[in-house]
Amino acid sequence: MEFESAKQTAQRLGVNIRTVQKWAKENKFKGARRLGREWLIPKDALPDSPSDAEVRSVHPLMPVLANNFVPGYCKDMIANFNDKVDRDIANAEYSYYKGKTKQAIEIAELYLNYNDYNVALTASFIYAFANLSSGRLHLTRLGLGNIKSIVLKALEQDDPEFRTSAVFIGNAALTLFHQDTSEVPPIESVMNNLPEGLKLFSAYLMAHKAYLEKDYSRAVGIAEGVLAFKDSHYPVASLYLKLMRCVCLMNLRDSQGAKSAFKDINPIALDEEFFQPFAEHHGLLQGIVEAQIKKSRPDSYKNIVSLVENFSKGWRTIHNELTQNSVTVLLSTMEFAIAMLFNRNWSVKEIAEHMDISPRMVKHHLSVTYEKLGVSNREELGQYLL
Repeated sequence: MEFESAKQTAQRLGVNIRTVQKWAKENKFKGARRLGREWLIPKDALPDSPSDAEVRSVHPLMPVLANNFVPGYCKDMIANFNDKVDRDIANAEYSYYKGKTKQAIEIAELYLNYNDYNVALTASFIYAFANLSSGRLHLTRLGLGNIKSIVLKALEQDDPEFRTSAVFIGNAALTLFHQDTSEVPPIESVMNNLPEGLKLFSAYLMAHKAYLEKDYSRAVGIAEGVLAFKDSHYPVASLYLKLMRCVCLMNLRDSQGAKSAFKDINPIALDEEFFQPFAEHHGLLQGIVEAQIKKSRPDSYKNIVSLVENFSKGWRTIHNELTQNSVTVLLSTMEFAIAMLFNRNWSVKEIAEHMDISPRMVKHHLSVTYEKLGVSNREELGQYLL
């Protein structure tokens, strides 16, 4: 058997050497040996996921998403967690929502193979999505592969709590990459077993699926119905639901309704600076961010746009691999937003009014888009856009 150093393994996997050393100490690499203070790792070895005998959980799933807190005081909530693992995972999740993906990756990486399924699922989910913005898409694949392994294991076992967590994360990963969710049980089958914040996010996933099926009215109904009856903050889940409501109102060509709904989002985003969810939905929002934030909240807009390009490019690349559908990675954020609207049969005048720019500027962006994609009309443009 040939070996390599922990440093070489870290370089091969694209992770920190501290992570490799931790995994080796936890026996995640079969055949790894310790020589003095150094670890020797079998060449081409990958870290194991938790074994069947180790499957258990005493930690919460997605602790920030699941919890109720007053916007602006998320850090205080995290500081009150008694357990260090819970604080670490919550800080990784918190960092992701703020767009601090490097910090999120560094923390989550340490827990990808933790012997607690809620910790491993949360870490893998955050790791997969945070790495979309890093350009290290092989690590996104690692996170997604870890999720798949844990979900399959949960479906083989008679453990309702394990199954609930796995079905939730499995549906979330598949839905957010616009994949078929039929390979896992429906999210509705476990909703009642989830904490309140995750129930709200489950409703978001249901609305997102309705959006993908082009049933925009049903998606709006799900989002508005759930938001009307929730009796607490749950800021992160609420933010996702409100973003999806705006996305679907735009697809119903209710630009004013979408703008009105978007105003309800701003306090959540600004109090906690949770800008990453905006980056995730930027293209789907079809110019709402530009129309509502660019002039009135330039600092917030700058932060959001700084996250959009890398995340969107990473998401589209992985999406194209998983579905064999071509979604372009060539367009800027503004070009993509205008192309989405034009592809949905909005006129140049309507786009200009919606985005508060001149018709001439709309035509300029469309001209650049056509040149980049090598197309000449709406029909040809449509093959590149969702």
